[in-house]
Amino acid sequence: MTTPQTSTPHPSASPPPSRASSRPVRSPDYVALGQCDAAGPLVARARLLGARIETRDVAGDARVAAKAARVGLCFVFRYGVVVTIGPAEQGHERLDAVLTGHVIDPTLVEETESATIIVRSGGKDRIATDGQIELEDASPERLLLVATVLAYSVVLSRDEILVSDAFDHIGPLVSDLRQNGRVRLSIAPVMRQVGEVIAARHRLMGTAQVDERPDILWDHPHLDRLYARLEDEYELKERAEVLERKFVALGDFTEVLLDIVQDKRAFRLEAAIIGLIVFEIFLTLFNMATH
Repeated sequence: MTTPQTSTPHPSASPPPSRASSRPVRSPDYVALGQCDAAGPLVARARLLGARIETRDVAGDARVAAKAARVGLCFVFRYGVVVTIGPAEQGHERLDAVLTGHVIDPTLVEETESATIIVRSGGKDRIATDGQIELEDASPERLLLVATVLAYSVVLSRDEILVSDAFDHIGPLVSDLRQNGRVRLSIAPVMRQVGEVIAARHRLMGTAQVDERPDILWDHPHLDRLYARLEDEYELKERAEVLERKFVALGDFTEVLLDIVQDKRAFRLEAAIIGLIVFEIFLTLFNMATH
């Protein structure tokens, strides 16, 4: 493996202005804080903090800005991911602790994605064989694009685990249906798990929109090639398609479970009605016998 060469000192990369999406949301898609010196190798680290981060509140929090300044360049995404880019990976724990107050539905499972960024002045944007990301320069739009891809990858990892857990819970129900023709296990926990998956599908396709081009490419079309390389490196499109197929399969099974629940409720209702009729007949015959 070729030893990365230190690039020519580059002016400090200041964050691009936060841009609100055209979608009708209350908070901007992301908030950029701090800056980083591109004089040497950079470490980009993405962490999943929760289902959502109130980016509008983050933008006005002086404590978050102070912590971000010590880490480097920080991108806080509305769909629950924070990405820091700086000369080292240290210091992000304190930043995450301050951001916790702005996180909705904090995650219990830590999901992270890291990458090394090498800035080569006069070079080309490429992905090295060892996975290092080589950039032509440390412009804010390039760093934002790298952060966006890492954030997408973290979101996909979270939902891949969630879907896998859902299929593990569904397995016993499927076996019970196949062997006995009925479900004897508790359906409620499985339905809750499926509900989590449906929420994940909404986050993936509606909030994070992993299957769509990042908004920054509309303003900077010259970065299309870099995004294509990053998308291929992290297999974003393939992973999103696999998740979508699994979401569809889970949706079909959910319909089957709902039908089973409705059939059980209908049977219980019919049994209750028959029981009331029998009781009324018995009561009538008893009254006739006593009089």
